[in-house]
Amino acid sequence: MNFFSQPQQNNLNILEEKIKCLSLKYKQQINEIQIFKEFISNQDDEFAIWKNAESQVKSVCGADIQNGELTFQCFTCAPDPYHMFCNKCFNPDQHINHKCIIKRNIGGACDCGDEQTIIPSGFCCKHQGISKFDYNQELSKISDALKSKIQNFIKALSTVYLQLMRKISIDHDMFNVNILRFYHLSEMWLIIPFKEVIDSEYNIEEYYRIFQQALYLNQILFKMCYWLTESRLCFIILLSKIFQQQLTPQSSQSIFEDLLEVQVLIESQGPQPALKIESLLFRFYADYQFKQFIQACYIRKYKSMWLQKKLKVTKHDKSINDYLHQLQYILNFQIVRSQYQDLVKVAQQIKTYIKDYKSSTEIVIGLYVCEIHEQHTQYVAEQLQDLFLNHKDISCVYDQIRALQDIVYSHTPIETSSSLQYSIIFNLRYEYTFFYRIGFKQLKQALGDYQEQFFNGEITRDIIQNFKYQNFTITAYINCFNQIKTQHLQLSDDNLTIWQQDIQDAGYFLIGQGYATQVVQIGVQKLFDSQFSTPYFKENMIKLLLIQCYSILKKKSKTLSIDMQLQQSYKTYIENKKLTQVEIFDRLSKIYLQLIKSLTVIERIFTYFLSQLYCLKKFSSGKDFESYILDLLQEDKKELKIIFYEVLSKCLQVYTSIQFCQNEILEQIYLGQRDSKEIVMLESYDSTFLKFYLFLFENEGFRDLVQIIKNRKIPIASASNKLLCCLILRMLSSDLDLYNVCCSSSKNLHKDLQLSLAKAIQNFYNLSTYLPYTDIEILLKRMGIQTCSYLPDHVLQICEVDQAVKQLKLKSEYRVIYDPAIFNISTTINSQIVEKLIEQNKFENMKYLGNGILWDIELFSQSNFRTILYQLLKEYCKKEYIQNNIDFLNIEGFDLIQAYQLLYIQIVAANYFRKQELITDSRFILVQLEQILKKTQRKDDIQRIQVLIQEIHKIITVDQKLIQKQQNDNKKNLQNKKNQFKDKYNKMQKSEFIQNMLVNNNIKENNGENDDKVCSSCKLPLSLQNSVAMMLLIKKPQTSNFSIFSKENLDRFKNKQFNIIDIGIADCKHYFHYTCLIERFEADQQYRYQNTPDWVKIGCPVCKMPCTITLPIQRQLTSQDVETFNSDLQLFVSKNTVESLFEDSISALLTLTQTYYNMFIDLLLSLFQNPSEFIRDQKNFVFYQLLQILSLTNLETVKDKIKEKFQFQTENNFILQILSLIQKYIVLDKNLERLKLKVIDYCIQCNIDNEIKKQLALSLNLQDEIQQQIQDCSNKLLLHQDISDQLAIINQKQLIEELKCILGLTFKEFYCKYFTKKCYACGFYNKDQRDGGFQMCLFCSKTFCIYSCEQQVQIGNLNQHANNEHNGISFYVDLRIGYVTLLCSPISIQQYKCLYYDQLGQKIDIENQNSDWNTFYLDIQKVKEISQIILNNSYQTIIRNLEVRQDQLDMEGRL
Repeated sequence: MNFFSQPQQNNLNILEEKIKCLSLKYKQQINEIQIFKEFISNQDDEFAIWKNAESQVKSVCGADIQNGELTFQCFTCAPDPYHMFCNKCFNPDQHINHKCIIKRNIGGACDCGDEQTIIPSGFCCKHQGISKFDYNQELSKISDALKSKIQNFIKALSTVYLQLMRKISIDHDMFNVNILRFYHLSEMWLIIPFKEVIDSEYNIEEYYRIFQQALYLNQILFKMCYWLTESRLCFIILLSKIFQQQLTPQSSQSIFEDLLEVQVLIESQGPQPALKIESLLFRFYADYQFKQFIQACYIRKYKSMWLQKKLKVTKHDKSINDYLHQLQYILNFQIVRSQYQDLVKVAQQIKTYIKDYKSSTEIVIGLYVCEIHEQHTQYVAEQLQDLFLNHKDISCVYDQIRALQDIVYSHTPIETSSSLQYSIIFNLRYEYTFFYRIGFKQLKQALGDYQEQFFNGEITRDIIQNFKYQNFTITAYINCFNQIKTQHLQLSDDNLTIWQQDIQDAGYFLIGQGYATQVVQIGVQKLFDSQFSTPYFKENMIKLLLIQCYSILKKKSKTLSIDMQLQQSYKTYIENKKLTQVEIFDRLSKIYLQLIKSLTVIERIFTYFLSQLYCLKKFSSGKDFESYILDLLQEDKKELKIIFYEVLSKCLQVYTSIQFCQNEILEQIYLGQRDSKEIVMLESYDSTFLKFYLFLFENEGFRDLVQIIKNRKIPIASASNKLLCCLILRMLSSDLDLYNVCCSSSKNLHKDLQLSLAKAIQNFYNLSTYLPYTDIEILLKRMGIQTCSYLPDHVLQICEVDQAVKQLKLKSEYRVIYDPAIFNISTTINSQIVEKLIEQNKFENMKYLGNGILWDIELFSQSNFRTILYQLLKEYCKKEYIQNNIDFLNIEGFDLIQAYQLLYIQIVAANYFRKQELITDSRFILVQLEQILKKTQRKDDIQRIQVLIQEIHKIITVDQKLIQKQQNDNKKNLQNKKNQFKDKYNKMQKSEFIQNMLVNNNIKENNGENDDKVCSSCKLPLSLQNSVAMMLLIKKPQTSNFSIFSKENLDRFKNKQFNIIDIGIADCKHYFHYTCLIERFEADQQYRYQNTPDWVKIGCPVCKMPCTITLPIQRQLTSQDVETFNSDLQLFVSKNTVESLFEDSISALLTLTQTYYNMFIDLLLSLFQNPSEFIRDQKNFVFYQLLQILSLTNLETVKDKIKEKFQFQTENNFILQILSLIQKYIVLDKNLERLKLKVIDYCIQCNIDNEIKKQLALSLNLQDEIQQQIQDCSNKLLLHQDISDQLAIINQKQLIEELKCILGLTFKEFYCKYFTKKCYACGFYNKDQRDGGFQMCLFCSKTFCIYSCEQQVQIGNLNQHANNEHNGISFYVDLRIGYVTLLCSPISIQQYKCLYYDQLGQKIDIENQNSDWNTFYLDIQKVKEISQIILNNSYQTIIRNLEVRQDQLDMEGRL
């Protein structure tokens, strides 16, 4: 029998009855095998079909990934930001040179095998996509009989389940969910007091039982489906086919749609949480056809995913919810018994709650949405997006959004945040990179025959009239808000104060408006950024959408105005009522809060496109802009003003409501200061529209503003005046509001926007000369300024990177200013700047009034200035407005700092626009200010008025522009002189003469007799007792990526016979009496970690350089000095070598000799690589002292062994030739004087730099004798081989080039080169790592998980590797962030240096999918610093002296 045929009805009826009986056993655990055998088939062969169907290769993985598990993303194989590979599917070898990252903080389903999300080349071998499989072949693995039985089971189970859910849907409004959940707790844990209280008030038992049965069947259905489909593609296909069938022949929809209709009810209204079906759906997504089917169901049943329910509110709601939260942690009956008395008290609280709930008249709306609604990230494929946005039933979604608006804009508060979800489904779809392809396809259909003209010509009325708005997703979305009706405010007498749910609802409303506005912005911007966009297209799209919004506003203007609403409400609830001032305030606050909803999304979107239009075109005046708008909208001027007036009234009502209610959360949401990327600065939209209104209607606009504020009926006149004052100051101080609205539209800012952003940033530089980009971004956020994706480009139009500090500084055309008027939102930043001004002894006028307006006025004389500001200032500096502001200050109690700032702005502007009138009016202004000063008592206000009076005197007596110009000229002259001096100084420092002079001074100082030197501790002459110098010996790290010696010469220094490049040496310039040094050592130990290496515990008391050995420096060395030093050398070698090199006296002396050779080689390397540094570090003195000690060391018994072992290949090798001379004349012949002559003679024969000759002579204590010989040879042309070949070493420049090759010039080059290498220790990426870190060893390029890959091992991978291969030392580079870890086992410093920066001086954030890894370049200066450490062997010195954060430092070898 075909399994899709209609099953026999009587068999189904029997199965349904059995399932009904099963549902009554809802307290039993679900056993999938038992259910299979009892309800599907009890035949072993059919069970075996299921058991043996497990496949090794599946279509799509779909593995359920929990938050915190190891996952991967590859943006080369999958551009979607939400895709993921589980750790079993990710094969690094398939992703070589791809943009891959490790993730641990996301959950979801593995997309491997999903052809719509990941390209097939990215699939693992086990998941090859659905196209690789034959549906019929897969289904043939299941017998027809078993197919039929599974179908019958699902249909019978669904039938019984849906019957129960229908009963619940009828009764659920009768029961309180909280009471139902307490009842469930009483049943589960036998809490009798709960049950008695609830039974006495409600007949809930039958409803509870039905809900439990439904929940039980819901769990069985989804658990059985999950169990049947586990690694079985054939069963996935089978079940997906069954769910697409109709439940009965009469049904008009599929089984899945039947289930979807009741899912939100069982999720939100049950006595306990319903089973989450995400994992099951993830598995079904392996069948792409079924995934498309679910998407279609999602659209058709969109309305069914929402549940609206009226709820009563009581004062006990929070405590009841807290009790439920606490009681969910009951795990056994013992806890119930131990807390019985507390539970009795809770029962009494429940009783009180029920009583208050029944009598409550306060209603809120519970709005719930099905969790499937939130699975947007599973429908990211372009085909699925196309299906969604172009589906024939998409109108179902739009209709539900319209219906939701009726709820959102009602005056009944919404309890939950679910109302925000409808915008998110469009937001995410518009954000996808390929949305523009779908958008343009729809746009062309909506335009019809006009598409060519729309893209390449001017828009016409025919295009606008014939445009099919419902065929284009953005215009269709905007039309979702075209039927919002103005509702009369109806409040009951006991609901005239603000409740918590009112605040919550207002917050959700504002956030929802921000989301809805942002959806349109994102969609439009994606189209503008696409390759198909043209300048005509951008302009025409803005015009089309502006006209669409205006037509909606025009239709709305016929309804009840906001002023009429407020007037009616005031008359009904406040006027002629015997109310106290507090009661008036409370009622007005309630009215204001309700009237926030008078402003719809359309007004916000209209403001956005009006702003875009202004920034797109160039308008010289408000009249010019007005003419353009009238022509575009084909509107009468009077009608336009009426509509604009109503929009402005609504904007100002929202502004007034937020200010008047004084709720911090609402203020933060409105200002856009909540910590959420989706937050939109709504206040900026309102103030931007006000700005355009004043710009368009000039003096009439200012008068309308005053009248609208009066119409708000604020009970206290001073409060109304303060509000007006703050608003106007916001208009005149900056255009940051306009920036917030328009910033996301273009990389290149309109001049008004650029200057406004610049003004904010110019203020920040009062805090520091240089600022990191991240600090600027944080400061902007705190000021309520939008930080969009283009912000880096915008900042770089104002700032430039100082390469020395990798931070931003102002460009030369901008200067540091201070304008307190722009900091009304963020007073904290203003306070910080004021503190800096006080530290710098700035004048009082700077502290109180700033110089921002002077900067603005200065720009007016240039072609580049803010047009809107120019016109507003020109209008508002008239006498009548100055007088209005002075009148404000005359009002008792009007102590607003903004009023003083505003008056100062007016005076400065008047001095520019109407100077003669101001001079005439100034006397009267000053008289009034003097009178205000006499009445003023507050100290701050007295100082502000005094400063204001002083500034007015300056303005009217001297041409302020001339003063400013003189000041600027003086500053420029001083700066030019400073720069000239700095350049001259730098040139002198770099000159050969100065460098030689410094070196010669050092020579004299260093060559002075020890008798003239003093102990660095006690400051007494060193000659008074035995003295020592500090030395650090280091076992050099072995490197395979590079070598100081050329590869062809390396075996001359390191071979089977000897290794003379194994030890490095460092010293400092401080000398000590031996006894003084011991005292300092002992005093220093109490500040050092005890369980650390010796080089950490012991160091120079002055410069903190680590010390492993002391060098005797007295002129007359004793045998005891020599023996002690040699013993210390042998001790160092024995500690740092695994081999036994001291088993007999012969071996010990040979090892000692080799150690000396190592030190001489390292010193010679230092000399040749940097002669000046060699002498400054006094290594010449160390060299000579070592020669003396070696000449006094008794090596007589091993002379022959030394000759035999150390046979140096000196041909064409300068360093080995010097070492050979040391062996012959010091080790064997003990003739130091002879060595000096031979070395100098050899140096003169070679074509070697005179500087090296000098330093080598100095190291042999021959500086006087060599001078004449050098002079004699300096003019001779020597034809010897070039010294670079003879040295056989690489210099710092060459080492830097090698490091650049290892690290790559960009972060992408570096990351792609090493990420796919996997961890050398575990062969993958450690799944158990607490941190997803992955690092590359700079010395050998091996890669490692940061911590140990073995759980029982405490020593981390980085330490183990360094110890095994690099003598315990290495540099590692983190692949996540490009930071360097410096490690000298067991101590490491993470984030020691960052190697990669972008043009802003920012570090990489690889989890930001929008970041271009190719724009993060290798910092060559940091590479140079690392090369210096390698050449100087200063690893341990850096670690010992570096001040780091605690989280950077690891002392225990855990890395």
